[in-house]
Amino acid sequence: MDPILTKATEKIDVALHHFKVEIVGIRAGRANPALIENISIEVYGSRMKLMEVGNISAPQPTLLTVQVWDASILQSVLKGIMEANLGLNPSNDGTLVRLPIPPLTAERREEFIKILHHKIEEARVAIRQIRQDFRNEWKKQSEDGQIGEDEFQRREKLLQDLIDRKILEVEDLGKAKKEELIEI
Repeated sequence: MDPILTKATEKIDVALHHFKVEIVGIRAGRANPALIENISIEVYGSRMKLMEVGNISAPQPTLLTVQVWDASILQSVLKGIMEANLGLNPSNDGTLVRLPIPPLTAERREEFIKILHHKIEEARVAIRQIRQDFRNEWKKQSEDGQIGEDEFQRREKLLQDLIDRKILEVEDLGKAKKEELIEI
């Protein structure tokens, strides 16, 4: 890989990672700890992720459990899960929170597919914005005489090839998630 694209690749990979985290949170009808691990919980005077306050597991295909490490924050955990609006109804077993995963209705599935399409578009826009930022920086360097027109065009072509590959990756991930949502 051209060293010119190293920074661009790093920024795009961060955007891609964010997209992957976002779509894992879209539930597909079976228990997956990733569905709830990033839920923000108000505890100890600050916000923490659910995975930072307890162990999350999927003992059955239709059940998630959260073993809270500190029983005094149990109500905050329950409140945070309800506020996340994932369509889950937590129950409390003392220090264990049970989250049965209900089957998806056709209406809810369509809603999740719309959310997925929105996340795909956000990822595309983020990647294109990175392209624009680098292109503007290189254009300024070209105008200041730091790089020649040929070098500017070479960089632009390399960057566009990278962008095309990454957007295709986003679309492939989105397509796989959509199939997962439809097949259930």
